[in-house]
Amino acid sequence: MLKNPVIIFLLFLIIGCQQTVKTTNDNTTTHYVTKTYVEVGRLFDSITPPYIIDLTNGNKRLVFVGCEHQLPDTHRQFKIIEQYFNELNPQITFNEGGQWADSIKFASKKAAILRGGEAAFLKYLSDSIGIKMMNGDMTEKEEFALTSRYHTQEEWYLYYMIERIVIPYHYETGRKASIDSVFSKTTRGYFAKHGFKMTPEQYSFEHFKKVYEKYLKKPFDINNFDIEAFDYVNDNCHFCAIGRTSKMVRDSVLLSKIDKAFNQYDRIMVTFGHGHALAVEPALKSIIYKPRD
Repeated sequence: MLKNPVIIFLLFLIIGCQQTVKTTNDNTTTHYVTKTYVEVGRLFDSITPPYIIDLTNGNKRLVFVGCEHQLPDTHRQFKIIEQYFNELNPQITFNEGGQWADSIKFASKKAAILRGGEAAFLKYLSDSIGIKMMNGDMTEKEEFALTSRYHTQEEWYLYYMIERIVIPYHYETGRKASIDSVFSKTTRGYFAKHGFKMTPEQYSFEHFKKVYEKYLKKPFDINNFDIEAFDYVNDNCHFCAIGRTSKMVRDSVLLSKIDKAFNQYDRIMVTFGHGHALAVEPALKSIIYKPRD
C-alpha cells in the first residue's frame, strides 16, 4: 500500500497568474506549477461545479473531481462522481479532509453523502470494489506545523478561528448553541487536540474578539463581520494572503501524493474542492506526462 509522503520543505514563488510550489520528499525535489488563488477566484464564475479534470497518458489515467462541499445528496455532482468512478475503475482514490478509518462503512449512497459529502461517498464507492481511499490532505498537526513558518502564530490564530469556527457558525441554520460555547469547545477539542499551540486565554471567545479588533480596527459582530478580509481569492488584503498560504501548503501535499501514487498505480481518482482543482490543474498535467520507469 502506498505510504504517505512526508513533505520536508516548501517554497512558494508567485509570478503573474502562476505559482511554483517546491516540495522535498525522500531526498527528491519537485517543482509543481499551479495557478494562483487570486486567478482561481476570477475563474469561479466561469465554471459550474463539479469541475472535472480527466487526464490520460498511455495506461495512466487521472480523474480529479472538483466538488462543492456540504450540499444535499440530490446534487448532480454525486451522479457524476459515480459515473466517472465506474468508468475508470480506479486502483486507489484520494479524498480531502483526513484519513477515513477502514472500519467506517456505509449502508447506502445516501447514508454516505449525508455523513460526509463527497469524501464519504468516495469511501462508499471505494469500499464497493475493495480498494483503499487515502487522505490526499495533510493532518491538521502537519498543516499547523508547516503553515506556522510563514506568518506569526497570532495571525494564524485569527485566520483559523474565522475559517473553521466563525464562518461555519455564521452560516449555520437553526443554531442551538451560543458562539461562545461553540468557540470554546472547538478550540479545546479540535485545535488543541491537533497541535495548534494556544494559551489558556486563547480558548475564549472574548480573546478572539480582542484579536479581531486589533487587526480589523473594529468590533466583532457574528452577524456582520468582514468575511471578505479573510477570503483567499481576494487580492491586496493581509489575511487573504494568509489563507492562500494554507491552500498552497495543502496543494503541495496533494500533488506529491498523486505523483508518488503513479509510480505504483495506473488509475487514480480524486475528489477535492473545486478551488483546489482549478489551482492544481497545470501541475496535474505535468504529473500525468512525467516519464516513469
